Amino acid sequence: MADSDQDLKMYQDKRIYFECIKTPETRRLFHEGFSQNTPDEKTTDTSVCPLPRNEAKTLDPGINILDQLRLTGVWTAGRPLKLHLGCGEQHLDGYINIDYPPDEHEVMQVKADVYANVTELDFPAGSIHEVRLHHVFEHFNRVTALTMLIKWQNWLEIGGKLHIETPDLIGSAKTLLGEYSWKTKMGVVRHIAGDQSSRWAYHVDHWFPERFEHTLSNLGFRVVQTQATSWPHEPFLSNVTVIAVKSQNVSLAEQLKSADELLWESTVAPTEQPTYEVWKQQIRALLSDKSEMVSARLPQHVDPQLEQIAHVFQQSGPEQPIQEIHDFNQRERDRWVRMKASTIPVGSRVLDIGAGTCPYRSLFAHCDYKTHDFKRYTGEKLGGTTEYGKIDYESDICAIPVNDNSFDVIVCTEVLEHTPEPIEALREMSRILKDGGRLFLTAPLGSGLHQLPYHYYGGYTPEWYKHFCSKFGLYVSEISSNGGFF
Repeated sequence: MADSDQDLKMYQDKRIYFECIKTPETRRLFHEGFSQNTPDEKTTDTSVCPLPRNEAKTLDPGINILDQLRLTGVWTAGRPLKLHLGCGEQHLDGYINIDYPPDEHEVMQVKADVYANVTELDFPAGSIHEVRLHHVFEHFNRVTALTMLIKWQNWLEIGGKLHIETPDLIGSAKTLLGEYSWKTKMGVVRHIAGDQSSRWAYHVDHWFPERFEHTLSNLGFRVVQTQATSWPHEPFLSNVTVIAVKSQNVSLAEQLKSADELLWESTVAPTEQPTYEVWKQQIRALLSDKSEMVSARLPQHVDPQLEQIAHVFQQSGPEQPIQEIHDFNQRERDRWVRMKASTIPVGSRVLDIGAGTCPYRSLFAHCDYKTHDFKRYTGEKLGGTTEYGKIDYESDICAIPVNDNSFDVIVCTEVLEHTPEPIEALREMSRILKDGGRLFLTAPLGSGLHQLPYHYYGGYTPEWYKHFCSKFGLYVSEISSNGGFF
């Protein structure tokens, strides 16, 4: 068996293939006391003999990367793979230090073991022990940043570590708002924006502890530590370091859904839907995922829903949880509500009609969230319980005891099929909703009988919504399908 085959067999056979774009970096700004190695990272192993810096090899993205690393002498099969990406002038012992070749650097004397565009690297799934970056991540735009996090989550072994340091936007803002000299404040601006000495030397996205924690936890990482620090002297530059571990294998389909939700959080108004769609297209262009292989096996003009089914069934093989199949519709609906909730301003009055077990309460924690239900069904409810959640208004859905124009948002998910008079229920929602308010409404186009005897209808088509909403002064701004498997 060839060496490359042996190496690959050592890791997982499952692969994800990517297309990436070139994202150069700029000179890194470290605290003057930055230590290149912590005690547990230092190695005295002499089995790896990196090439002299002036002989470092430029990696070819079209050739097996493990073979290339072994042949250059920077790695031997069986040793943990620890990557220091965008290393610049900071060479860390025990890591494979990777950066652009010297002719891409106008200022730094780069100290890399091998040269490469870090966005073009591709390692086998589960093959990497650690990925580390210092003052590189901020050079990725929001789409590229999420793309790289998805790639690294795939490369890392379970328990593998991700270590990132960037400028801290919040710490920098505090300095800008403080009683500091003009020189200090301009130093902070330079720290946030990059040195801009070359066309690529710009910081294009900005990070802070909470954003790292939120983003990484949604992409299959467990955040171990976030630390915000500032220089103790002029110009008091602020940085944030996050250390996270890969807590589980996450399918690419799940990663993309989480990435879509994170991208939506960067919009500022519902009218930015076209921008959001562009971002979604960009991340899928950067990630050449297994949907390409699925499409190759299907007829050229396959039904999009069938293609989606084939994609989810094939994208992670036997590791695909059965819940992804059984609860597909519920999971998709939860993601949709989560995305919508993230667009609601703080303090908005929200009424969840037919709330049942109140599964979305936490999504609207930033709002004045109230719940309604008729509380007559005694059987098993969502989540396997027979109990209702905390209900604020108990009544028939067509006569909710609140004033006209009293809520900014109404949420009503999978309820219309359970009311004998859904048209009157829609009229009641219109009465309660403020002018300019938003109604988030879902109902099945088709479903099996459930929660009897309170299941009266099915087949709510897009035309039903358009026709009856228009009768009650409601404008339909979006209709999204939520297809299941069967």
